[in-house]
Amino acid sequence: MIEVTYPQTNVHYELSHALLFYQNAGNTVAALHQVRDRQLLAGKSISVQDVEELFHSERQRQKMIFLPPEVVAWSRNEVIWFEKSRIRPIYFNAPEPKRRFLNEISGKNVIWPNLVFRISRNNISCWALRGKNKPNLNAKLYRPPFTNVSNDFYFCPPDQFRATHDENIIDFTRRAADIFFRGHFSHLYGNMERSISYSRGLDRFWIKMAKDFECGKSKTFPNQYLIPTTLTLRSILS
Repeated sequence: MIEVTYPQTNVHYELSHALLFYQNAGNTVAALHQVRDRQLLAGKSISVQDVEELFHSERQRQKMIFLPPEVVAWSRNEVIWFEKSRIRPIYFNAPEPKRRFLNEISGKNVIWPNLVFRISRNNISCWALRGKNKPNLNAKLYRPPFTNVSNDFYFCPPDQFRATHDENIIDFTRRAADIFFRGHFSHLYGNMERSISYSRGLDRFWIKMAKDFECGKSKTFPNQYLIPTTLTLRSILS
């Protein structure tokens, strides 16, 4: 066996720049400062893209990430995720006495609409879509016909969402979407009842969807009941 040794070399580095992050009410900005005689000089604000560029050179290589077909767009912090209309169970836990009839169909299969999510590690937003294909930038977005989704399209997730800690944002998004589908739709507040144009309201709509599917009458989601928003896919990418 040959023993190989390497001579030790001392390399001297001088502090030339400092990257500082400033936070206020959850917002973060970055500034790059020159350093002279160990003193910070006036800084220059830089964007998130500039910060990322500082840590990547042409010689560096990052492991490629496979993007599943559900991904419409992504960054290191957020993903636009598309779920095609399909048969799934739907779960309810309606607490109001007048709405508890919904709990009788909890766990039954229905046909869900096409859905698009904007998912970060802190929030889930949701919209419905018409059409059969993965959306393009001009795809019109519709109100999701569910409770637990606010007027601003934010989903109120169960505790499992906060306990999800996947390092990879794509894996995190897949888990978050699964939590959405496996969660129980519960409280009705605001104008959620008007999130669909079905004449008998949102709750009775899902009762009808479950019964029609059980009887073999339902083959596709009835997109004609979806209520349009003023948004397109392009507008939620910002």
